Amino acid sequence: MKKLKTNTQTKQRLVTLLILVLIMVILSCISNKYLTVNNLINIVRQESTLIIIACAATMLMISGGMDLSPAGVIALTSVVFAKLCVAGISIPLAALLSLLVGVAAGTFSGLLVVLANVPPMIATLGTWYITKGLAYAISNSYAIVQGLPANFGWVNRYIGPFPLMVVIAVAVFAVFYILLNRTLLGKYAYAIGGNSETARLSGIKVNLVRCVLYILTALMSSFVGILMSSRINSGDPNLSTSGIEFEIIVAIILGGTSLLGGQGSLIGTLIGALILGNLSNGMNLLGIGTVYQFIVEGAVLVVAVVLDLT
Repeated sequence: MKKLKTNTQTKQRLVTLLILVLIMVILSCISNKYLTVNNLINIVRQESTLIIIACAATMLMISGGMDLSPAGVIALTSVVFAKLCVAGISIPLAALLSLLVGVAAGTFSGLLVVLANVPPMIATLGTWYITKGLAYAISNSYAIVQGLPANFGWVNRYIGPFPLMVVIAVAVFAVFYILLNRTLLGKYAYAIGGNSETARLSGIKVNLVRCVLYILTALMSSFVGILMSSRINSGDPNLSTSGIEFEIIVAIILGGTSLLGGQGSLIGTLIGALILGNLSNGMNLLGIGTVYQFIVEGAVLVVAVVLDLT
C-alpha cells in the first residue's frame, strides 16, 4: 500500500512537472522576452515569498490543517517591524521581536483548532481579521516610511547574479525539506493527516504537533512580512492584500498535496508555485490585465481542487 501511494505521488509530480515545462515552452514561443536569464530569475524572485510560506503550509496541509491568515500576519509583522526600527531598535533585533507576531498568531490559531475544535478555515480566518485590524490600528492605516534606517532595504541586495530573496527562499526550502522528510515532525504530519485517531493511539501527541505546524506557518508568514517590508522600504498595513493565502493553497494543491491530508511533497509545492509564477509572468508579458489574471488563477484553483477530490 505504501509503495502504491509513493508511485501515485511520483506520477502526480511528473504530471505537474510536465505541465510546467509545457507552459514554459508555450510562453517561449509566444514572447521572445520570456526565455531570458533575467526574466527567469525574476519569476523565482516574485514567487520567493509564496514559496517560503508554502513550505510550512505544505506540512500543515499534509497533517489535515489549513491556514488562511498569512496576509494578515504579513501586514501586522510589517507594521511592527517598521515601528521597532523607527524607535531605534537595530534591524536584527527588530526582526527577531517581529517574528513573535507569527508565534502569537500561530499559537492562537492552533489552540482554537485543537482545544476549541474550531474548523481550521474559520479559526485562521478569524486570525486574519484580528491581525489585519491590529495592523491598521497600530499604523493608523498609513504606511510607515519616515524615520526608517538607511539599511532597511537590505533584502534588495544580490549574492552574485542572484537576488538575496531567492537565496533565502532556497535556504528555507532546504530546511523544510529536511524537516518534512528527515525528522519526526514530518513523519507525524503524514501520520496525523492519514488518520489522526490511529496516530493518537500510536503515541503521537496530535494536538501538540498540529499546534506546532500552525506556529511554523505563521512564523514563516511573519518572516515574509519582514522581507517584504525591507523590499518596499516601508511598513505597510496594506501589504499582501492580493490573496496570497489562496495562491499558497493553489500552489500546494497543484503540487499534489491533498486537501484531506495524508499526502504531499515540498518538491510538488515548488513546482506548483513555479507554475503560478510562470502563468503570471507570461500574462504580464502578453499585456493581459490583472482582472483577467485573477480569473485564470481562480480557474486554476477550481481545477486543482476538483482533480484532488476525484
